[in-house]
Amino acid sequence: MFRLVQLSDCHLSHDASATYRGEDADGWLARVVDYCRGLKPDGVVLSGDVAEDGSVEAYQRVVKKLDGLAERMAWLPGNHDDRSVMSQVFDPVGYHCGPVLDWGGWQIVLLDSAWPGHPEGHLDDERLKPLDELHDRQPALVFVHHQPLPVGAPWIDKLALMNPDRLWSRLNNSSVRAVAFGHVHQVFEAEKDGITCLSAPSTVANSVARTDEFELRDDLPRARWFQLMEDGRWDSGLVDVTWGASETP
Repeated sequence: MFRLVQLSDCHLSHDASATYRGEDADGWLARVVDYCRGLKPDGVVLSGDVAEDGSVEAYQRVVKKLDGLAERMAWLPGNHDDRSVMSQVFDPVGYHCGPVLDWGGWQIVLLDSAWPGHPEGHLDDERLKPLDELHDRQPALVFVHHQPLPVGAPWIDKLALMNPDRLWSRLNNSSVRAVAFGHVHQVFEAEKDGITCLSAPSTVANSVARTDEFELRDDLPRARWFQLMEDGRWDSGLVDVTWGASETP
């Protein structure tokens, strides 16, 4: 069994005292990581918008906060990130950017949907190519920053993955068990074409679900965990930092 934690939408800035939507981004991330250490994860995926401003300082502090959290670390950029700066900071310390990792008998697919200069997501044929190379006999878990289907919140659905049909035409549910994403700052789970779609809430600020505008909610979970079995079975739940561990394995 391989235990994986997904951290998303941390929105740290170059200034450690900066806030995001009125919340302490650095402080919340530190608390989330402390709770996640109790899960003793084997791997961690940072699924985008790790920084609010794409700064070296923000990514360097993330590395320090996550030190020792898991043996395997991976990342993909969001629309607020700077991929080149992330690579500059993360690659030398052993963080992986895929696009496909072999973790615990699973294919962990990292799809870069960040579209420089745009808040929406975009996946062209080159970025989707890893999906064509997956092995049918080995289960796969796909990570992407932007949501590949509407979550029912107009304020963020207008900034979704702009070409979702391209993605869905490449997904094969004989290997892909789930698509995990960030970006939406709320908890969401649905199924499409036999594949589970689920979000990781932000580590700093989340909205009430299905609202026209962002509406801050203080009691939402702040991270997602996965348990991946080699036979293809899997489970997932959330870590609630406000009230304590929730739905934890």
